[in-house]
Amino acid sequence: FGRIPDFDNPQTFNEFICARKVRLDEYWLSRYTDKYEVRDYVAQCIGEQYLNEIYGVFRSFDEIPFEALPDQFVLRGTHGSGYNVIVKDKKTFDRQKAKKFVNRFLKENYYYLGREKNYFDIEPRVLCDKYIEGVADGTVPEAKVFCFGGKAKFISYNVVIDGQTFSNHYDAAWNKLNYRQGYPGYENSLGIPNKEELIDLAEKLAQPFDFVRVDLYNLPAGILFSELTFHSGGGLVPFEPDE
Repeated sequence: FGRIPDFDNPQTFNEFICARKVRLDEYWLSRYTDKYEVRDYVAQCIGEQYLNEIYGVFRSFDEIPFEALPDQFVLRGTHGSGYNVIVKDKKTFDRQKAKKFVNRFLKENYYYLGREKNYFDIEPRVLCDKYIEGVADGTVPEAKVFCFGGKAKFISYNVVIDGQTFSNHYDAAWNKLNYRQGYPGYENSLGIPNKEELIDLAEKLAQPFDFVRVDLYNLPAGILFSELTFHSGGGLVPFEPDE
């Protein structure tokens, strides 16, 4: 950013996020960050219908019963981001390559990448999910609802067009906001379905937290929970314009 951040009196969103990482004791958020453990909270809060089906959670690659799995599935690390193995065809699945990747990420503590304390105490495990076209490869629209004090304040709505990710930004009434953070914007001519439900679900999930970003997939068949994010972009993604 080219300037020294003020962690004692943060003035920008990114300073706010970085100050939280430095100043707050957020180890208690592990339950809501762990991709397996958070499912209980989501089921109790908004219902199991918003959760993807899982086939199991495993402490090692060798525990995974591949013969019993369907032809398509997804393996995800419960303790970080980017720990994904997408299997579209079990017959051509390179199991040895996947084993090396999984064994490597099971040894990692994601806390040390960005100093997000909510990752520090998560037990490394492998979650096996149902494969859903578009969700597995991130090509379905995703609403990232930024909630403060349990209330939605703004939304980043991500879509994939011709293989490229774009993001538009809106206030809680779905009025478009003129800034960019991360991905470029796009001309939205198709409309956004389930607007009221996205806000309602996000605010229900956000109630225990002073700040959280609630990520929800917006599929044609309905809304699916993605994750709760407590340090959006790690506090390191600039806004354009800065003000």
